[in-house]
Amino acid sequence: TEHPRVGSKYRVWPLLEYSWGIDDHELGVSHIIRGKDLVKEGKIEQFIWNIYNWPQPELIYYGRLKFQDATLSKSKSSKEVRDGTYTGWDDPRTWSLQSLEKRGIHPDALRKVMLDLGLSIVDISISMKSVYAENRKIRDAGAPRVFFVHEPEWVIVHGNKLDFAKVPIHPDFPERGFRKIPLHTDNGAVEVGLQKSDLKNLKKGDLFRLKDFANFVLTKVHPVHLKLESYDVDDVRAVNGPIIHWIPKEGSVPAELTLVDGSVIRGLAEPELKKIPVDTFLQFERVGFAKINKK
Repeated sequence: TEHPRVGSKYRVWPLLEYSWGIDDHELGVSHIIRGKDLVKEGKIEQFIWNIYNWPQPELIYYGRLKFQDATLSKSKSSKEVRDGTYTGWDDPRTWSLQSLEKRGIHPDALRKVMLDLGLSIVDISISMKSVYAENRKIRDAGAPRVFFVHEPEWVIVHGNKLDFAKVPIHPDFPERGFRKIPLHTDNGAVEVGLQKSDLKNLKKGDLFRLKDFANFVLTKVHPVHLKLESYDVDDVRAVNGPIIHWIPKEGSVPAELTLVDGSVIRGLAEPELKKIPVDTFLQFERVGFAKINKK
């Protein structure tokens, strides 16, 4: 076929595919697994192997794999890493293996999803939710629980008699013990931080539970006033109402949480976070799973 620019002036062999054919033979490759867009290149390699009477590796093709909720582009990510748009290859927006590792995605979760898909010539579109679901199966049992509140609204509650709230490290494994969230009181008054979005969903007279602490009634909306109703964890009215996470005013730990889209939200976590080492995969209750990257 004539070349579009130089016509038939030169006899040119596609050297890239030529080198593949030689390399695959000299490296002793037995199986070549590649995308179905490279079927033509496979034919060229077979042509080379036939010239030399070399044994032919098995050629296996697969369809395009697309993640519905992830944009995979090495060239785009490389540019944005270089120009500083991304913080590095471990920025969650690159969707690189480095970024998944930093987020706490276990390698076996990714392997399981890929093996379940198998090799098919058909194009496949899947959601990252499949990876997250497998990751949760692997990670959940070992992930300690911690309270984190984004943009806390501080509320004083009266009538408290406890020095601390006794909260399980993991609700499914009580044998692992409890964490103690201190409740510094002044004549029974204690200041706690609640998520503003939770308070917006409450109306005057509502009964709700601060998780693993006590049951409260919202007596006033602006400003927020709460009345401690009881500590009874089995109070049917509270069990059927909202259960809200919270943090104490004293001893809470500033925390930055990087989301999947690269944005950062800031808030406060319970004092227990200070004791948990870097690289721990944990769950911020009612928020999501995360991995401690830096302290």
